[in-house]
Amino acid sequence: MLTNKQDAEKKENSTTLTPGIAWFSLHAGQICLGKKPVESDFERLKSLGVTHIATVQTSEEHAPVIRDNSVAAGLEWLWVPFLHPSSESPTEDVHLHQYLHELSQMLTEGAKIYLHCDGSQHRCSLLFYALCHYCRVPSNSAYNALHSFGASAANNLKRSELTWAAELGHIAPKM
Repeated sequence: MLTNKQDAEKKENSTTLTPGIAWFSLHAGQICLGKKPVESDFERLKSLGVTHIATVQTSEEHAPVIRDNSVAAGLEWLWVPFLHPSSESPTEDVHLHQYLHELSQMLTEGAKIYLHCDGSQHRCSLLFYALCHYCRVPSNSAYNALHSFGASAANNLKRSELTWAAELGHIAPKM
């Protein structure tokens, strides 16, 4: 007979254990931040209600592999090839504006989006913060939402990066 502690440990070690996702509701949909998914994650994400995977990575970071795994699991996929906020190229901002619009539109249509970059969650945290501003969520609420995804999502961002993301979201044209 297992003790309660042994039973709990067994459940924690089980591959069938599926922790919940910390969702943030925006428009009619929901969005969450997460780690870069590995092959075994896609079916689990789908079972947790995820409908879309948004990959904030470059092709050098194997974004096409994530696309293929997403599609194979029956998930929609959006690629946001964004490297770092210090980019001075106006073309980069135009692309980021388009990605904010696409994410907002998917959320308006009721999507449940799993937004990820690499293990640091740096870029996806900035994109989420920009998306909140694009959707007219006040800065203090957007920052609190970042904290709801874990301390690292917000605490590892510089004030200058948050300012950049907020401005990106505010100046992005509504399409």
